[in-house]
Amino acid sequence: MKRERKASSRTALSIVATASIALASCGDAAGDLVGRIESSMVTVPSGAFMMGYGGGPSDAAPAHAVTVSGAFALLRHEVTFDEYDAFCGLSGAVPPGDDGRGRGPMPVVNVSYADATRFCNYLSEAAGLRPYYSSTGFEFDPEADGYRLPTEAEWEYAARGAGTEAFDYAGSASAGDVAWFGDLDAPRPVEGKAPNAIGAYDMSGNVWEWCNDWYDDDYYSRSPEVDPPGAEYRDAAGGYGARRVRRGGNYHEADAHATVWARSCDRPTQADPGIGFRIARTLE
Repeated sequence: MKRERKASSRTALSIVATASIALASCGDAAGDLVGRIESSMVTVPSGAFMMGYGGGPSDAAPAHAVTVSGAFALLRHEVTFDEYDAFCGLSGAVPPGDDGRGRGPMPVVNVSYADATRFCNYLSEAAGLRPYYSSTGFEFDPEADGYRLPTEAEWEYAARGAGTEAFDYAGSASAGDVAWFGDLDAPRPVEGKAPNAIGAYDMSGNVWEWCNDWYDDDYYSRSPEVDPPGAEYRDAAGGYGARRVRRGGNYHEADAHATVWARSCDRPTQADPGIGFRIARTLE
């Protein structure tokens, strides 16, 4: 669970601005990468919303009230190959394949949950922040101020425009306005569709996005109202709890997977052409 935070949204905005100025002055390649990431973050204020799906039996049911108690910064787009390739060049990590579909501003794919946590920790260390994850990525420090994956609740709250939108998709009632989905042969460059109310792109469609939480198909029936942390880890014999949540749908699946409430999961070691990620960091 997160610690209690009482800073205002105005304070959170100030924190983002201050960090951006400081990081932009670093000058070295790692500082340039962090400054580039910071300049693409949006502030998501704390607040409450109805999470999940109320239309019938589903792993996204029941719909339930959730409070996100602290503001956080969220990357407005999925991490791109440009950004991830820069990390690989600096850290010595092996660049993931793009399956011949292009790199540059395309969302990075073929990255596991574990890969994503290593990217987060590298950025944190480059920025002088406290790394969120252990070296394995399976344990994390909830008091850390470093970069991390959003929790599932934070992800859905952001996708719903910080609770201001009642659309099925992130920014629109029509999937075509905001999402790449269906029978496409590849993802598309980030920010190619309209953003939602907080200025976040591609939270519906394009590529699935890793979240911080362990998955459980009936977690919503017992999740806490404030800052739900996700299910407890269970080994493979325990079922889906051995998998991490992913959200948002992707370019080759139906629009039903791109709704703001649709849930999915995969092994944290899984990496495939339909999975990417975006990152967050705590502000309050």
